Amino acid sequence: MDVYDLKNHIIENPEHIVLILEKTGFYNVDERGNEYRCARKKGRNPTSVKVNKTTLGATCFSTNLKGDLITLVQNKLGLSFPKTIKRISEIVDYKSEEEYKPPELPFGGFYKKIRKLSNTMDLALETYSDDILDQFVSVPNKLFYEDGILPLTQSLFQVGYDSVSGRITVPWKSLSGELCGVMGRLNKKEVNDEETKWLPIISFPKSKTLYGFVENYSSIREKSIVMIGESEKHSMALASKGLNVGVSLGGSFLSEIQANHIKSMFPKKSLVMMDEGLGEEHSVEIANSLKFENFFENEVGYIFDRENQYLPKGSKMAPSDLDKSTLHLLIRDCTVWI
Repeated sequence: MDVYDLKNHIIENPEHIVLILEKTGFYNVDERGNEYRCARKKGRNPTSVKVNKTTLGATCFSTNLKGDLITLVQNKLGLSFPKTIKRISEIVDYKSEEEYKPPELPFGGFYKKIRKLSNTMDLALETYSDDILDQFVSVPNKLFYEDGILPLTQSLFQVGYDSVSGRITVPWKSLSGELCGVMGRLNKKEVNDEETKWLPIISFPKSKTLYGFVENYSSIREKSIVMIGESEKHSMALASKGLNVGVSLGGSFLSEIQANHIKSMFPKKSLVMMDEGLGEEHSVEIANSLKFENFFENEVGYIFDRENQYLPKGSKMAPSDLDKSTLHLLIRDCTVWI
């Protein structure tokens, strides 16, 4: 299930917004210009909820929710992200790409670009039941804790331990929330030349998903900011600092699939936070690919510690490795907005 193919389907058929709201327990749905207004509960203020037709951005004044139609329904029904996607798909009778042929698309071709990408590249990932994770020990890892990743965060991201390979297990989710792979990290600080720090325990193409996307989706939509980094630890370290807005690429390159899904969340600010040692031009290229060309204004920037004031030269440190106060200074002093 491609989340943003689903969102595009709803945007192309705005009457589906009404259907989704009514079927999930909202009342008095009324069209007002470019948005729908309704009540969260029967007999309540009929304008307390609003949903934008062209972006699916949503606000619920009675609960202070700021997000999109997905997070609005998720909050109302108390479902997980994958179950929310499934419920919405059932309501609108959503068909797969092969079964569904769209009319002309909005937004100057932005969603058309995503659909074209769907046609030329296989977006589907092989997914698995979470029961597979039962073969690993579900326990917080001391090595990660010493690196600033709290036990609660490790639990949220389902970090475990594989006694067979002696590696810390880090599950990856597809963009719709299903388990699609597991990375394994050697459970020791010092790694010699004959050893590989990270290896896949369940292989998958990282370029087709984003680490932290599912776990942080609601927070990214609410705060309208996303911080993009390289490794899985980027998203977990930020979350341990109370910054649940990180997504990780699983490397230093941003694929077109990843870029389009980041942009599809319509963040007002996107901040590229690559590891020390990577050239500035690389961050510039990634940042440029996250800038909207029209119809939606967003700020995109990248961190580059030119004088190595906060990230020591040759350290290959990630910005998220810094403590919260130092990270704040790094962002303040070393962010370049394009």
